[in-house]
Amino acid sequence: MHKTLLFLSCAATLTAVSCNQDKQAAVDAATTPSADTAVVARDAAATEVTSTDADTAAYRTDADRLADRIAQDLRLTDTVVVTKVQKTYYTRGRRLQEANTRYATDTTGRYAALRSINDETDRSVKTIVTDPAQYNTYASNREAYYAGTPYTATTETTSTTTIRAAAPARRQGPAIVKYERDGGDVKIEYANGTKVKIDKDGERKTKYASGRKVKVDDDGERKVKN
Repeated sequence: MHKTLLFLSCAATLTAVSCNQDKQAAVDAATTPSADTAVVARDAAATEVTSTDADTAAYRTDADRLADRIAQDLRLTDTVVVTKVQKTYYTRGRRLQEANTRYATDTTGRYAALRSINDETDRSVKTIVTDPAQYNTYASNREAYYAGTPYTATTETTSTTTIRAAAPARRQGPAIVKYERDGGDVKIEYANGTKVKIDKDGERKTKYASGRKVKVDDDGERKVKN
C-alpha cells in the first residue's frame, strides 16, 4: 500500500514539473522573436538609419553647393557669413522634404508651405547679408537659388540722400569795374560800359553804353530816355 502511494506521488510530481516546463517554453516562444524575425527587424532598422544618413548628406551637399554659388554671386569674403548661409539652406532643405512628404496629396497646401519656407529662408539671409547691394543681388537670383519653388518677391529699397552746403549766390550780369560810395549815394560802373547811380533816397539812374537812360524814382515810377 505504501509503495502504491509513493508511486502515485512521484508520478504527480513529474507531471507538474513537465507542465510547468511546457508553460514556460510557450511563454518564451511568445515573447522572444525567432532568429529570422530578429534579422528582419535589424535589417529594417539598418535601412532606416542608412536612409536618414543619405538624406542628411544630400541636404548638406545641396546646401554647400548653394552657399558657394551665393558667395560667388554676392562676392562674399567673410567665411562666417558663408557658413551661416550654408546652415540656413541646410535647414531649408530638410523642411522642404518634410513639406513634400506631408502635403504629397495636397497641392494647395504644399504650395503654401514651400512658399512660407522660402520666405523664412529669405528673411534669415537678409539678417546675415546686411549690405543692401549684396542682398539685392541675392534677391534678383532667387529663382536660381530656390530651384523653381514658390516664394514672395521682395527687394531691399535703397535711397541715398546727399546733403550739400548751399553755394553762395552768384551775381548775374557783367563784372563790376568800379564801385563808389559817398554818404548815402552809390555809383557803380560795369565792364560793359553801363553806369548806375543810386541816391540815398532810393532813386536809381542807369545809363547804358548805347546811350539809353533809365530812371526809377523812389516811388517806383519808371522813365526811359533813348
